[in-house]
Amino acid sequence: MELSDTARHWLAAATRTAAGELVARRLVGSTSSSIVLIEIPGMPASRSVLRVLDNAAWLAREPDLAEHEAGALIELRRAGLAGPELVALGGVEAGFGAPVVLMSFVEGQVELAPADFDTWLAELATHLVHIHAHPARDFAWQHRTWLDRGGLAPPAWARDPEPWRRAIERVREPAPATTPVFLHRDYHPTNVLWQGARVTGVVDWVNACRGPAGVDVAHCRTNLCLMHGPDAAERFLQAYRSHGGGEHDAYWDIESVLEMSLPAPRFYRPWAEFGLTTIDAASLQRRADAHLERVLRRAL
Repeated sequence: MELSDTARHWLAAATRTAAGELVARRLVGSTSSSIVLIEIPGMPASRSVLRVLDNAAWLAREPDLAEHEAGALIELRRAGLAGPELVALGGVEAGFGAPVVLMSFVEGQVELAPADFDTWLAELATHLVHIHAHPARDFAWQHRTWLDRGGLAPPAWARDPEPWRRAIERVREPAPATTPVFLHRDYHPTNVLWQGARVTGVVDWVNACRGPAGVDVAHCRTNLCLMHGPDAAERFLQAYRSHGGGEHDAYWDIESVLEMSLPAPRFYRPWAEFGLTTIDAASLQRRADAHLERVLRRAL
């Protein structure tokens, strides 16, 4: 990635390095903004990560995205959670044509097909419990649903449309009352970094907010279901509960399944970038169907 003179000098001032030494390289795994590795070649300690909030439609809806992620990084540091630290915050004057957040580099890699699946699930669950243990009482951003309830209808591919009708009826009812906690809000395996069997940090905090813990649990469960099948989602919930997570209301699973499966579930591009074998549309649909039926049985 080529850096303009303005961008290079902004980065140099933020990282306290010489402008001419910095190199920028785009990283894979992001669908909503550009993620860039900033480094001096041969100097691992110099690495940092830059998010360029260049999704114009998203930025138009949420013009405070850079401030939002910067605030989340400050909050996770206050909570003692594993993740990047805020280095600098910049607007268009930084030279990237969009607001930017510069943060510390977190060692580790994304792991989507672990050799020890149960240990992997347990670690995923444990770190989510740690996030939810923080009340974040002064955090400014509050949970908002991602599900558009207008025009919801059972999908044409559903094996049986009746469970989908029941699910749609349920999410049109009031959400359960909860005590709000700190949410990552997009917690799933591509946002968790590992070294061996150990989590080194959770990244991508731009959606963090304060709200019901079940939102994070359900979002991760739906991702796990589509990636690895409904049993993975069930085992994750068991691990979350056994490692100190609270009770989980099926309402949030229903909302998440509808949000990620209508009009049809899709194979998320970063899954392939991080090594997961492509899953065909019919398999994704069967998994979503089976997961929803299990969730509804729990909701009764």
